[in-house]
Amino acid sequence: MRTIVTRITLTFALVLFVCLAKAAEPLDPAAISAINSRSMEQAVMHQINRFICFPLEGDQDRMYGVVEVAFVVNTEGHLVIVGTDSDNQDLRDYVVRKLARIHVGPNPTGLWNTSHVRFTFHPQV
Repeated sequence: MRTIVTRITLTFALVLFVCLAKAAEPLDPAAISAINSRSMEQAVMHQINRFICFPLEGDQDRMYGVVEVAFVVNTEGHLVIVGTDSDNQDLRDYVVRKLARIHVGPNPTGLWNTSHVRFTFHPQV
C-alpha cells in the first residue's frame, strides 16, 4: 500500500513539475508575431475606417469612383503607400492624403505583408 501511495505522489510531483516548467518557458517568437500581426491589422482597419469617408471637398460631381491602394506599415507605425491606381486623379490624391495621416502604433518587427485595399466612392441615393 505504501508503494502505491509513493508512486502516485511521485507521479503527481513529476506532472506538476513538468507543467510548471512548461509554463515558465517564454512564448514562441512566431506566436508573438502572429498576435502582434492580428492586432496591428485590426488597428490599421480601424484607422482606415476612421479617416476615409466620402469626400466633401472639391466638385462633388468628380469625387466618386474607385481607388486601389497597396501599402505596408513601417516600423514607426505609419502607412507607406507602395502603389495606387484610379482613373480619378483628384480622388486618388484625396485617399493618399488621408492615408498619410494614419498612425497605428509602433511595428517593432517591421514585418508587414503588402496590403491591397479598394475604396469605392459613390454618392448616396
